Amino acid sequence: MKRVLPLLLILLLPAFALNAEWRRVDVNSDGTPEHVAVTNLADIAFDEQGRIVGWFVKRFKGQDYKDNYQGKINLVKEGLPLPGTLEGLTNPTAEFTQQGDLLVAAFQAEGLEIVYTINPQFYTVDLTVTVPTQTTLYWSGINGTDRPVTKLLPPGDTVPLQAGQSPFSYIAFQTKPKAGFALVLRPDEVLEGKVTLENNGAVAAITLPAGTHRLQVYGGQNELVRFYVEGYYDLPGLFQANIWGTLSLGLIYIMETAYRFTGNWGLAILVLTLFVRLLLWPLMHQQFKSMAELNRLKPLMDEINKKYKNDPEKRTEALMKMYQEHKVNPASGCLPLFIQLPILFILWRVIANFEFGQGFLWLPDLALPDPYYILPILYVGVMIVQTLLMAHGNKDIIRQSIFMNLFFVYLVLQFPSGVTLYWVFSTLIGLGQQLLINKQLGITPAKAG
Repeated sequence: MKRVLPLLLILLLPAFALNAEWRRVDVNSDGTPEHVAVTNLADIAFDEQGRIVGWFVKRFKGQDYKDNYQGKINLVKEGLPLPGTLEGLTNPTAEFTQQGDLLVAAFQAEGLEIVYTINPQFYTVDLTVTVPTQTTLYWSGINGTDRPVTKLLPPGDTVPLQAGQSPFSYIAFQTKPKAGFALVLRPDEVLEGKVTLENNGAVAAITLPAGTHRLQVYGGQNELVRFYVEGYYDLPGLFQANIWGTLSLGLIYIMETAYRFTGNWGLAILVLTLFVRLLLWPLMHQQFKSMAELNRLKPLMDEINKKYKNDPEKRTEALMKMYQEHKVNPASGCLPLFIQLPILFILWRVIANFEFGQGFLWLPDLALPDPYYILPILYVGVMIVQTLLMAHGNKDIIRQSIFMNLFFVYLVLQFPSGVTLYWVFSTLIGLGQQLLINKQLGITPAKAG
Protein backbone atom coordinates (compact mmCIF):
# COMPACT_ATOMS: atom_id res chain seq x y z
CA MET A 1 0.00 0.00 0.00
CA LYS A 2 2.89 2.36 0.77
CA ARG A 3 4.12 1.99 -2.80
CA VAL A 4 0.70 2.09 -4.43
CA LEU A 5 -0.40 5.38 -2.81
CA PRO A 6 2.39 7.56 -4.32
CA LEU A 7 1.62 6.05 -7.71
CA LEU A 8 -2.07 6.91 -7.40
CA LEU A 9 -1.22 10.46 -6.37
CA ILE A 10 1.08 10.81 -9.36
CA LEU A 11 -1.55 9.50 -11.75
CA LEU A 12 -4.07 12.03 -10.45
CA LEU A 13 -1.86 14.98 -11.43
CA PRO A 14 -3.51 17.09 -14.14
CA ALA A 15 -2.25 17.07 -17.70
CA PHE A 16 -0.49 20.23 -18.74
CA ALA A 17 -2.09 22.21 -21.55
CA LEU A 18 -2.88 25.91 -21.79
CA ASN A 19 -4.86 28.16 -24.06
CA ALA A 20 -3.02 31.40 -24.76
CA GLU A 21 -4.66 34.27 -22.91
CA TRP A 22 -4.14 37.56 -21.08
CA ARG A 23 -4.26 37.67 -17.29
CA ARG A 24 -3.87 40.40 -14.68
CA VAL A 25 -1.28 39.37 -12.09
CA ASP A 26 1.03 41.28 -9.77
CA VAL A 27 4.16 39.35 -10.76
CA ASN A 28 6.71 41.57 -8.98
CA SER A 29 4.76 42.27 -5.76
CA ASP A 30 4.71 46.04 -6.31
CA GLY A 31 0.97 46.30 -5.63
CA THR A 32 0.05 46.87 -9.28
CA PRO A 33 -1.19 43.98 -11.43
CA GLU A 34 0.65 43.56 -14.71
CA HIS A 35 -0.74 42.30 -18.01
CA VAL A 36 0.60 38.76 -18.45
CA ALA A 37 0.61 36.92 -21.78
CA VAL A 38 0.20 33.28 -20.73
CA THR A 39 1.47 30.62 -23.18
CA ASN A 40 2.73 27.05 -23.09
CA LEU A 41 6.39 28.09 -23.37
CA ALA A 42 6.68 31.31 -21.38
CA ASP A 43 4.60 33.95 -19.60
CA ILE A 44 5.51 37.55 -20.45
CA ALA A 45 4.40 40.38 -18.15
CA PHE A 46 4.00 44.00 -19.36
CA ASP A 47 3.47 47.16 -17.34
CA GLU A 48 1.33 50.07 -18.53
CA GLN A 49 4.41 51.81 -20.01
CA GLY A 50 5.08 49.11 -22.59
CA ARG A 51 7.99 47.61 -20.70
CA ILE A 52 8.54 43.93 -19.96
CA VAL A 53 8.74 43.41 -16.20
CA GLY A 54 8.88 39.60 -16.29
CA TRP A 55 9.75 36.93 -18.86
CA PHE A 56 9.04 33.60 -17.18
CA VAL A 57 10.28 30.55 -19.10
CA LYS A 58 8.44 27.30 -18.33
CA ARG A 59 10.39 24.30 -17.03
CA PHE A 60 7.83 22.04 -18.70
CA LYS A 61 5.74 23.03 -21.68
CA GLY A 62 2.20 23.89 -20.74
CA GLN A 63 2.80 24.54 -17.04
CA ASP A 64 0.24 26.84 -15.48
CA TYR A 65 1.89 28.98 -12.81
CA LYS A 66 -1.60 29.90 -11.52
CA ASP A 67 -0.66 33.53 -10.79
CA ASN A 68 2.32 32.53 -8.64
CA TYR A 69 5.59 33.71 -10.15
CA GLN A 70 7.73 33.70 -7.04
CA GLY A 71 10.84 31.60 -7.56
CA LYS A 72 10.09 30.98 -11.25
CA ILE A 73 12.69 31.40 -14.00
CA ASN A 74 12.64 35.09 -14.94
CA LEU A 75 14.89 36.42 -17.70
CA VAL A 76 14.39 40.06 -16.67
CA LYS A 77 17.15 41.26 -14.37
CA GLU A 78 16.29 43.72 -11.61
CA GLY A 79 18.19 47.01 -11.29
CA LEU A 80 18.47 47.61 -15.05
CA PRO A 81 16.27 49.53 -17.51
CA LEU A 82 13.38 47.19 -18.26
CA PRO A 83 13.39 45.52 -21.69
CA GLY A 84 11.24 47.51 -24.08
CA THR A 85 11.88 50.89 -22.47
CA LEU A 86 11.25 53.37 -25.29
CA GLU A 87 12.58 56.88 -24.79
CA GLY A 88 9.70 59.37 -24.88
CA LEU A 89 6.93 56.81 -24.43
CA THR A 90 5.32 58.34 -21.35
CA ASN A 91 1.73 57.69 -20.21
CA PRO A 92 0.82 55.72 -23.32
CA THR A 93 -2.53 54.25 -24.13
CA ALA A 94 -2.29 50.50 -23.78
CA GLU A 95 -4.30 47.78 -25.47
CA PHE A 96 -4.08 44.03 -24.88
CA THR A 97 -5.92 41.87 -27.39
CA GLN A 98 -6.07 38.37 -28.76
CA GLN A 99 -6.07 38.01 -32.55
CA GLY A 100 -6.74 34.38 -33.37
CA ASP A 101 -4.00 32.39 -31.63
CA LEU A 102 -1.80 35.49 -31.25
CA LEU A 103 -1.58 37.75 -28.19
CA VAL A 104 -0.94 41.42 -29.00
CA ALA A 105 0.18 44.23 -26.67
CA ALA A 106 0.15 47.74 -28.21
CA PHE A 107 1.31 51.01 -26.60
CA GLN A 108 0.99 54.50 -28.16
CA ALA A 109 1.95 58.02 -27.05
CA GLU A 110 2.50 61.20 -29.10
CA GLY A 111 3.42 59.49 -32.36
CA LEU A 112 5.47 56.74 -30.71
CA GLU A 113 4.25 53.18 -30.79
CA ILE A 114 5.56 49.83 -29.62
CA VAL A 115 3.69 46.61 -30.44
CA TYR A 116 4.44 43.06 -29.28
CA THR A 117 2.95 40.07 -31.12
CA ILE A 118 3.26 36.79 -29.24
CA ASN A 119 2.88 33.41 -30.94
CA PRO A 120 2.25 30.78 -28.21
CA GLN A 121 4.14 28.13 -30.19
CA PHE A 122 7.45 30.01 -30.13
CA TYR A 123 9.76 31.79 -27.73
CA THR A 124 10.18 34.51 -30.37
CA VAL A 125 8.11 37.69 -30.04
CA ASP A 126 7.62 40.03 -33.00
CA LEU A 127 8.34 43.63 -32.04
CA THR A 128 7.28 46.67 -34.09
CA VAL A 129 8.52 50.13 -33.07
CA THR A 130 7.34 53.34 -34.73
CA VAL A 131 9.09 56.64 -33.87
CA PRO A 132 8.60 60.11 -35.46
CA THR A 133 12.17 61.19 -34.67
CA GLN A 134 15.40 59.52 -33.62
CA THR A 135 14.65 57.62 -30.42
CA THR A 136 16.42 55.17 -28.14
CA LEU A 137 15.02 51.73 -27.29
CA TYR A 138 16.58 50.08 -24.24
CA TRP A 139 16.86 46.34 -23.90
CA SER A 140 18.47 44.63 -20.95
CA GLY A 141 19.29 41.09 -19.97
CA ILE A 142 19.67 38.64 -18.60
CA ASN A 143 18.78 37.36 -15.13
CA GLY A 144 20.76 34.49 -13.64
CA THR A 145 24.21 36.06 -13.93
CA ASP A 146 25.96 39.22 -12.73
CA ARG A 147 27.41 39.75 -16.17
CA PRO A 148 25.77 38.03 -19.13
CA VAL A 149 27.63 36.78 -22.17
CA THR A 150 26.80 39.69 -24.48
CA LYS A 151 27.22 39.49 -28.26
CA LEU A 152 26.81 42.29 -30.78
CA LEU A 153 27.20 41.28 -34.41
CA PRO A 154 27.84 44.13 -36.88
CA PRO A 155 26.30 43.68 -40.34
CA GLY A 156 28.47 41.55 -42.63
CA ASP A 157 30.70 40.29 -39.81
CA THR A 158 30.97 36.70 -38.63
CA VAL A 159 32.53 37.30 -35.21
CA PRO A 160 30.33 39.15 -32.67
CA LEU A 161 31.64 41.90 -30.40
CA GLN A 162 31.22 41.95 -26.63
CA ALA A 163 31.53 45.72 -26.27
CA GLY A 164 31.35 48.87 -28.34
CA GLN A 165 28.95 50.71 -30.63
CA SER A 166 27.76 49.56 -34.04
CA PRO A 167 24.81 48.88 -36.31
CA PHE A 168 23.75 45.30 -35.65
CA SER A 169 22.57 42.08 -37.21
CA TYR A 170 21.72 40.78 -33.75
CA ILE A 171 22.26 41.42 -30.05
CA ALA A 172 22.35 38.48 -27.65
CA PHE A 173 22.41 38.14 -23.88
CA GLN A 174 23.20 34.61 -22.69
CA THR A 175 23.61 33.20 -19.19
CA LYS A 176 26.31 30.86 -20.53
CA PRO A 177 28.00 30.28 -23.88
CA LYS A 178 26.01 27.03 -23.98
CA ALA A 179 22.98 25.87 -21.97
CA GLY A 180 21.06 28.19 -19.68
CA PHE A 181 18.87 30.89 -21.23
CA ALA A 182 19.14 33.64 -23.82
CA LEU A 183 17.57 36.89 -24.98
CA VAL A 184 18.30 37.62 -28.64
CA LEU A 185 17.20 40.65 -30.66
CA ARG A 186 17.52 40.85 -34.41
CA PRO A 187 15.99 43.27 -36.89
CA ASP A 188 14.12 42.02 -39.92
CA GLU A 189 16.48 44.22 -41.93
CA VAL A 190 19.80 45.86 -41.09
CA LEU A 191 18.89 49.02 -39.18
CA GLU A 192 20.49 52.32 -39.97
CA GLY A 193 20.57 52.90 -36.23
CA LYS A 194 23.27 51.64 -33.91
CA VAL A 195 23.64 49.86 -30.60
CA THR A 196 25.63 51.03 -27.61
CA LEU A 197 26.37 48.44 -24.95
CA GLU A 198 26.16 49.87 -21.44
CA ASN A 199 26.44 48.57 -17.84
CA ASN A 200 29.28 46.16 -18.70
CA GLY A 201 27.29 44.76 -21.59
CA ALA A 202 24.11 44.18 -19.61
CA VAL A 203 22.10 46.90 -21.41
CA ALA A 204 21.75 47.63 -25.12
CA ALA A 205 20.78 51.20 -26.03
CA ILE A 206 19.41 50.94 -29.58
CA THR A 207 19.30 54.25 -31.46
CA LEU A 208 16.41 54.10 -33.93
CA PRO A 209 16.00 56.61 -36.77
CA ALA A 210 12.55 57.97 -37.59
CA GLY A 211 10.22 55.39 -39.10
CA THR A 212 8.81 51.95 -38.42
CA HIS A 213 11.21 49.20 -37.37
CA ARG A 214 10.49 45.51 -37.05
CA LEU A 215 12.53 43.23 -34.82
CA GLN A 216 12.30 39.75 -33.43
CA VAL A 217 13.03 38.99 -29.78
CA TYR A 218 13.86 35.47 -28.64
CA GLY A 219 13.55 34.74 -24.92
CA GLY A 220 14.04 31.11 -23.98
CA GLN A 221 16.47 28.26 -23.71
CA ASN A 222 20.04 28.79 -24.89
CA GLU A 223 19.81 25.51 -26.73
CA LEU A 224 20.67 24.33 -30.24
CA VAL A 225 17.42 22.56 -31.16
CA ARG A 226 15.31 25.52 -30.12
CA PHE A 227 17.54 27.97 -31.99
CA TYR A 228 17.20 25.74 -35.05
CA VAL A 229 13.41 25.56 -34.76
CA GLU A 230 13.04 29.34 -34.44
CA GLY A 231 15.58 30.24 -37.14
CA TYR A 232 18.47 31.53 -35.01
CA TYR A 233 20.97 28.72 -35.40
CA ASP A 234 22.51 30.19 -38.57
CA LEU A 235 23.35 33.50 -36.88
CA PRO A 236 27.18 33.68 -36.85
CA GLY A 237 28.73 33.30 -33.42
CA LEU A 238 25.48 32.83 -31.52
CA PHE A 239 25.81 29.12 -30.77
CA GLN A 240 28.52 26.65 -31.70
CA ALA A 241 27.40 23.02 -31.85
CA ASN A 242 29.59 20.32 -30.32
CA ILE A 243 29.53 16.66 -31.39
CA TRP A 244 26.25 16.07 -29.53
CA GLY A 245 24.70 19.08 -31.21
CA THR A 246 25.82 17.80 -34.59
CA LEU A 247 24.16 14.46 -33.84
CA SER A 248 21.00 16.32 -32.80
CA LEU A 249 20.91 18.12 -36.14
CA GLY A 250 21.34 14.78 -37.89
CA LEU A 251 18.34 13.33 -36.06
CA ILE A 252 16.30 16.44 -36.89
CA TYR A 253 17.21 15.97 -40.56
CA ILE A 254 15.95 12.36 -40.44
CA MET A 255 12.74 13.43 -38.72
CA GLU A 256 12.12 16.29 -41.16
CA THR A 257 12.81 13.97 -44.10
CA ALA A 258 10.31 11.48 -42.73
CA TYR A 259 7.79 14.29 -42.33
CA ARG A 260 8.16 15.28 -45.98
CA PHE A 261 7.17 11.75 -46.96
CA THR A 262 4.47 11.10 -44.35
CA GLY A 263 3.01 14.60 -43.91
CA ASN A 264 2.54 13.99 -40.18
CA TRP A 265 4.95 14.63 -37.33
CA GLY A 266 3.61 11.71 -35.31
CA LEU A 267 4.42 9.29 -38.14
CA ALA A 268 7.77 11.04 -38.56
CA ILE A 269 8.61 10.31 -34.89
CA LEU A 270 7.69 6.64 -35.41
CA VAL A 271 9.98 6.50 -38.47
CA LEU A 272 12.77 8.15 -36.48
CA THR A 273 12.25 5.68 -33.63
CA LEU A 274 12.42 2.75 -36.03
CA PHE A 275 15.62 4.12 -37.59
CA VAL A 276 17.31 4.52 -34.21
CA ARG A 277 16.26 1.07 -33.02
CA LEU A 278 17.63 -0.49 -36.20
CA LEU A 279 20.85 1.44 -35.63
CA LEU A 280 21.06 0.12 -32.07
CA TRP A 281 19.85 -3.37 -32.93
CA PRO A 282 23.27 -5.13 -32.65
CA LEU A 283 24.01 -3.44 -29.31
CA MET A 284 20.56 -4.19 -27.90
CA HIS A 285 20.82 -7.76 -29.17
CA GLN A 286 24.01 -8.24 -27.17
CA GLN A 287 22.49 -6.67 -24.07
CA PHE A 288 19.28 -8.71 -24.18
CA LYS A 289 21.20 -11.89 -24.93
CA SER A 290 23.56 -11.34 -22.00
CA MET A 291 20.69 -10.62 -19.61
CA ALA A 292 18.79 -13.68 -20.78
CA GLU A 293 21.82 -15.92 -20.30
CA LEU A 294 22.50 -14.53 -16.84
CA ASN A 295 18.89 -15.12 -15.82
CA ARG A 296 19.16 -18.70 -17.08
CA LEU A 297 22.17 -19.19 -14.79
CA LYS A 298 20.46 -17.73 -11.72
CA PRO A 299 19.76 -21.09 -10.02
CA LEU A 300 23.46 -21.91 -10.26
CA MET A 301 24.42 -18.48 -8.98
CA ASP A 302 22.05 -18.83 -6.01
CA GLU A 303 23.55 -22.20 -5.14
CA ILE A 304 27.11 -20.82 -5.26
CA ASN A 305 26.16 -17.79 -3.17
CA LYS A 306 24.56 -20.07 -0.59
CA LYS A 307 27.43 -22.54 -0.56
CA TYR A 308 30.16 -19.91 -0.13
CA LYS A 309 28.24 -17.21 1.70
CA ASN A 310 30.98 -16.94 4.32
CA ASP A 311 33.90 -17.10 1.86
CA PRO A 312 33.82 -14.18 -0.62
CA GLU A 313 37.04 -15.26 -2.32
CA LYS A 314 35.85 -18.79 -3.11
CA ARG A 315 32.43 -17.44 -4.08
CA THR A 316 33.98 -15.12 -6.65
CA GLU A 317 36.22 -17.91 -7.93
CA ALA A 318 33.27 -20.27 -8.32
CA LEU A 319 31.19 -17.64 -10.12
CA MET A 320 34.02 -16.89 -12.57
CA LYS A 321 34.43 -20.60 -13.25
CA MET A 322 30.70 -20.91 -13.89
CA TYR A 323 30.78 -17.98 -16.34
CA GLN A 324 33.70 -19.59 -18.19
CA GLU A 325 32.02 -22.98 -18.41
CA HIS A 326 28.84 -21.47 -19.83
CA LYS A 327 30.75 -18.92 -21.98
CA VAL A 328 28.96 -15.94 -20.46
CA ASN A 329 30.49 -12.51 -19.87
CA PRO A 330 28.58 -10.79 -17.03
CA ALA A 331 29.80 -7.36 -18.15
CA SER A 332 28.79 -7.76 -21.79
CA GLY A 333 25.30 -6.42 -21.12
CA CYS A 334 26.55 -3.18 -19.59
CA LEU A 335 28.60 -1.73 -22.45
CA PRO A 336 25.71 -1.62 -24.96
CA LEU A 337 23.59 0.13 -22.31
CA PHE A 338 26.22 2.83 -21.73
CA ILE A 339 26.68 3.33 -25.48
CA GLN A 340 22.97 3.78 -26.16
CA LEU A 341 22.29 6.15 -23.24
CA PRO A 342 23.84 9.23 -24.95
CA ILE A 343 21.81 8.50 -28.09
CA LEU A 344 18.61 8.17 -26.08
CA PHE A 345 19.36 11.42 -24.24
CA ILE A 346 19.96 13.28 -27.50
CA LEU A 347 16.70 11.93 -28.90
CA TRP A 348 14.85 13.14 -25.84
CA ARG A 349 16.40 16.61 -26.18
CA VAL A 350 15.52 16.80 -29.86
CA ILE A 351 11.87 15.79 -29.47
CA ALA A 352 11.34 17.73 -26.23
CA ASN A 353 12.62 20.99 -27.75
CA PHE A 354 11.15 20.63 -31.20
CA GLU A 355 7.93 22.45 -32.07
CA PHE A 356 5.52 20.29 -34.03
CA GLY A 357 2.38 22.42 -34.06
CA GLN A 358 0.44 19.30 -34.93
CA GLY A 359 -1.39 16.47 -33.24
CA PHE A 360 -1.44 12.73 -33.86
CA LEU A 361 -4.36 10.36 -33.36
CA TRP A 362 -5.91 11.43 -30.00
CA LEU A 363 -3.02 13.78 -29.18
CA PRO A 364 -3.91 17.44 -29.84
CA ASP A 365 -0.28 18.65 -29.78
CA LEU A 366 2.87 16.52 -29.83
CA ALA A 367 4.75 19.28 -28.00
CA LEU A 368 2.53 18.91 -24.92
CA PRO A 369 1.79 16.01 -22.54
CA ASP A 370 -1.00 13.58 -23.36
CA PRO A 371 -4.13 15.17 -21.82
CA TYR A 372 -5.95 11.83 -21.73
CA TYR A 373 -3.14 9.82 -20.05
CA ILE A 374 -3.34 7.12 -22.74
CA LEU A 375 0.40 7.18 -23.51
CA PRO A 376 1.41 7.04 -19.82
CA ILE A 377 -0.93 4.08 -19.31
CA LEU A 378 0.54 2.37 -22.38
CA TYR A 379 4.00 3.09 -21.00
CA VAL A 380 3.16 1.43 -17.67
CA GLY A 381 1.72 -1.60 -19.44
CA VAL A 382 4.69 -1.96 -21.78
CA MET A 383 7.19 -1.62 -18.92
CA ILE A 384 5.39 -4.32 -16.90
CA VAL A 385 5.50 -6.71 -19.86
CA GLN A 386 9.15 -5.88 -20.51
CA THR A 387 10.04 -6.44 -16.86
CA LEU A 388 8.32 -9.84 -16.76
CA LEU A 389 9.95 -10.83 -20.03
CA MET A 390 13.46 -9.86 -18.95
CA ALA A 391 13.20 -11.10 -15.36
CA HIS A 392 12.26 -14.70 -16.27
CA GLY A 393 10.54 -15.11 -12.91
CA ASN A 394 13.28 -13.39 -10.89
CA LYS A 395 11.22 -11.67 -8.18
CA ASP A 396 14.10 -9.41 -7.10
CA ILE A 397 14.45 -7.98 -10.60
CA ILE A 398 10.67 -7.53 -10.87
CA ARG A 399 10.48 -5.59 -7.57
CA GLN A 400 13.48 -3.39 -8.46
CA SER A 401 12.12 -2.62 -11.91
CA ILE A 402 8.64 -1.69 -10.63
CA PHE A 403 10.16 0.60 -8.01
CA MET A 404 12.38 2.35 -10.57
CA ASN A 405 9.53 2.81 -13.04
CA LEU A 406 7.34 4.59 -10.48
CA PHE A 407 9.66 7.58 -10.83
CA PHE A 408 9.55 7.42 -14.63
CA VAL A 409 5.75 7.46 -14.58
CA TYR A 410 5.96 10.93 -13.02
CA LEU A 411 8.33 12.09 -15.76
CA VAL A 412 6.20 10.61 -18.52
CA LEU A 413 3.19 12.57 -17.28
CA GLN A 414 5.13 15.79 -17.91
CA PHE A 415 7.00 14.83 -21.07
CA PRO A 416 5.79 16.18 -24.41
CA SER A 417 3.63 13.46 -25.91
CA GLY A 418 6.05 13.21 -28.85
CA VAL A 419 8.76 12.05 -26.42
CA THR A 420 6.44 9.51 -24.78
CA LEU A 421 5.32 8.29 -28.22
CA TYR A 422 8.96 7.63 -29.11
CA TRP A 423 9.59 5.94 -25.76
CA VAL A 424 6.57 3.60 -25.95
CA PHE A 425 7.19 2.62 -29.58
CA SER A 426 10.91 2.09 -28.92
CA THR A 427 10.10 -0.18 -25.96
CA LEU A 428 7.61 -2.16 -28.06
CA ILE A 429 10.33 -2.77 -30.64
CA GLY A 430 12.61 -3.83 -27.80
CA LEU A 431 9.97 -6.30 -26.60
CA GLY A 432 9.80 -7.85 -30.04
CA GLN A 433 13.59 -8.11 -30.11
CA GLN A 434 13.65 -9.74 -26.66
CA LEU A 435 11.02 -12.31 -27.71
CA LEU A 436 13.06 -13.11 -30.80
CA ILE A 437 16.23 -13.58 -28.75
CA ASN A 438 14.46 -15.79 -26.20
CA LYS A 439 13.12 -17.95 -29.01
CA GLN A 440 16.52 -18.19 -30.69
CA LEU A 441 18.26 -19.13 -27.43
CA GLY A 442 15.50 -21.44 -26.22
CA ILE A 443 15.72 -19.81 -22.80
CA THR A 444 15.11 -22.22 -19.95
CA PRO A 445 16.56 -22.06 -16.44
CA ALA A 446 19.79 -24.00 -16.01
CA LYS A 447 19.65 -26.88 -13.55
CA ALA A 448 22.10 -27.20 -10.70
CA GLY A 449 24.40 -30.19 -10.95
